[in-house]
Amino acid sequence: MRTLYKTLENYQKTRAGFDRSEEFEFFNANRDIISKLPRFSFLDDVGHDEFNIMRANILIHSYLNKKAIEEEMDTLDQKLKKGENFDHIKIVQNLKEAMVDRPYYKEKQDKIYIAFFSRTLNAIYNYEPEKLLNNPYTVLKDKFQDSIIDPFDTYGSELFNSTFTRLIKVKESNNVTAYFHYDTYTIYFINNQGRLDNKFILFDRYLKHPSYSHMMDRIIPVIDAYFAFDRNGTINALHDQGFISSKLMYMIHKRNKDK
Repeated sequence: MRTLYKTLENYQKTRAGFDRSEEFEFFNANRDIISKLPRFSFLDDVGHDEFNIMRANILIHSYLNKKAIEEEMDTLDQKLKKGENFDHIKIVQNLKEAMVDRPYYKEKQDKIYIAFFSRTLNAIYNYEPEKLLNNPYTVLKDKFQDSIIDPFDTYGSELFNSTFTRLIKVKESNNVTAYFHYDTYTIYFINNQGRLDNKFILFDRYLKHPSYSHMMDRIIPVIDAYFAFDRNGTINALHDQGFISSKLMYMIHKRNKDK
């Protein structure tokens, strides 16, 4: 259904756009951090590709989380050197308070603050942070490149079901998860390698009075038809739910017949 995706993109209704969103502003303000993660340097030059910007933001937030934890431990180290006493429970509690407003991905009961690190390293940063003050973990502060993993392969599509993004998980089937983004009015189909399989940009330029109410209920028939590999059913659901105009539906069906 890649051609359907391109058609919806080409005929999308004029809107404020992703480039005015908080996510795009965050990316632009912090994109230099990507240079610290050479493995993902391709995400520094993605133009206005909103999905890759979301991926880049996961990495940026992860780096900032890493720095925040390390700075908290540096402060603790200075206090320890001055003779203050901190037991393990107090150290972990202080760190928990310092990270309370920072984004993360939750896997069962564990919070993953640094998506480009393994579960094991995240556990150390979360639950045994005092180890960061001693070898061999002190090297992670500045020379951590060899410890970087691909977070999208490791944590899959569920990584997007987190406070790292503004996506809302809707439904999953056959190792693909459908997410919705209210700012872009787009359904994203993300596979279990954390890559984009497809996306549907809702509302085309021929819709004069689009309705934006009850979006979550209305996108379900579209997603169900997509997961059933029913192209015509997907097109009809987009029309029946008010996401494409009769004119665009006719154009799409005509192109299919002409092929």
